[in-house]
Amino acid sequence: MKNSILKIGIAVSITCAFAMGEGAFIGVESDYSFESNLKTKDEINSANFKDNQIGIGLKAGYDFDIYRVYGSYIYDLQTKDSIIDEDGDPLALKWNTHKFIIGAEYTPVVANDLKLAIGGYTGMSILKMKVNAIDENEKDDIKGWIIGAKLGGIYAIDESNEVEFGLKADRTDYGKSDKSEMKDAKETNYGFYLGYNYKF
Repeated sequence: MKNSILKIGIAVSITCAFAMGEGAFIGVESDYSFESNLKTKDEINSANFKDNQIGIGLKAGYDFDIYRVYGSYIYDLQTKDSIIDEDGDPLALKWNTHKFIIGAEYTPVVANDLKLAIGGYTGMSILKMKVNAIDENEKDDIKGWIIGAKLGGIYAIDESNEVEFGLKADRTDYGKSDKSEMKDAKETNYGFYLGYNYKF
């Protein structure tokens, strides 16, 4: 149900952006997470994995001058961490994510050609993991609900081109895995982002 609502929301956001003409924009974005903190838990053990992570994505939306709405897709590149588990055995994990997001931002003018951008976003994240342990090597995919916030700025180069930059933080709660004994996983990220938008 959540997947269907999210897909419909993104489709409507993008369709409206292109249908309404002036104010519509498309763009690209990259982000860098200072720490992607992934906590996992099965029936017996829990583990905490940390590493920095880079994301790249595409965005489309509509700018209403004082605020804007958008839909985006972000792919977080694979990262990895190794720990010693609660039994004293080495455990390595590699993970990446696919994020489908809808968001809204308040964008008041603060200086000539510069706007503040403060807002939030939500959506679905698909976590892909590869586990390497002494007695097992397995892959796992889990879907989760993401919620986040952004604070930054938008600088207008001219009427059609702008760059945006700032800080972002989010948290994702993943459900139970259908492929393994994973009962719970939570991921938090915080870092900075940089993007470019073309306005129609």
